[in-house]
Amino acid sequence: MRVAHITDIHVGREEDYRSPEEVEWIARVRKHSIEILKRLLEDLAAHAPDHVVVTGDLTQSSLREEFRESARLLRQCLGDLPMTVLPGNHDRWRAEAVEEGFFEESFGPWLRSDLPSDGFPICHLADGVAIVALDSSPFVPGLPPAEVCGEVSEAQLGRLREWARLPELADRFLVVALHHHLRLSDVDSRAADPKDPTPLVNAARVEEVLGEIPVDLVLHGHRHRQMRLDLDLGGKTVPVLCPGSGSRADPRSERAAKYGLYRIEDGRLAEVRFRVWNPFAEAVEDYHY
Repeated sequence: MRVAHITDIHVGREEDYRSPEEVEWIARVRKHSIEILKRLLEDLAAHAPDHVVVTGDLTQSSLREEFRESARLLRQCLGDLPMTVLPGNHDRWRAEAVEEGFFEESFGPWLRSDLPSDGFPICHLADGVAIVALDSSPFVPGLPPAEVCGEVSEAQLGRLREWARLPELADRFLVVALHHHLRLSDVDSRAADPKDPTPLVNAARVEEVLGEIPVDLVLHGHRHRQMRLDLDLGGKTVPVLCPGSGSRADPRSERAAKYGLYRIEDGRLAEVRFRVWNPFAEAVEDYHY
């Protein structure tokens, strides 16, 4: 089975941020490119993955039109490919987005769980693989969204542990997906760019729970750089993967738009590839890291 992984596509339009209160967002919008995103999604579709995982930040600041446009792009470029979608902190930016359910409205068909659930986590089962998506992006009324740290609720972690004991997950390769990273890689922790001010505050607790279940792979977003960690979780070495932003318009190879392709065979992660937008060749190609 081949799983594709794209994240942090940050769909937005400059014209939606012309008011004096929001004009500062234009610089953020310009860091991302819809055209580059389309090229990556088309390349992704051409590789015919069995499942696609999108680990959050599909919008710039959770405007309703941004949700609708990101959903439209996914349908247009990926067609009927099975998909798991979860929210990032930018998708919880505005109170009306949370109160009116913009995320659920736009991505509803991809939020149906194969195991009973009334929200996150959600579980998708396919070809010997179980993908469990967690929501690590809470909305805190009264607190500026830029100051809200990531957190996975105890209720979600409890449900994850319950599911891990079910016969439906027995002998399946277990993938856990969330938006925020558990840790920075050694390379990333030494990088010169600013570090994220909104980390996953209960990362140690999440790692503790992951160490109690038979997790085989962890996927995340949030950090706009390709990262790979191999963590000891419950005495087993588990790959933790992030391709970086799927729409970043940046000539630096470590920051350029990417997505991941992961091949799972015989209950193991057999191959990890990242595909990157090369602005000089104007093409998507393999990324050697």
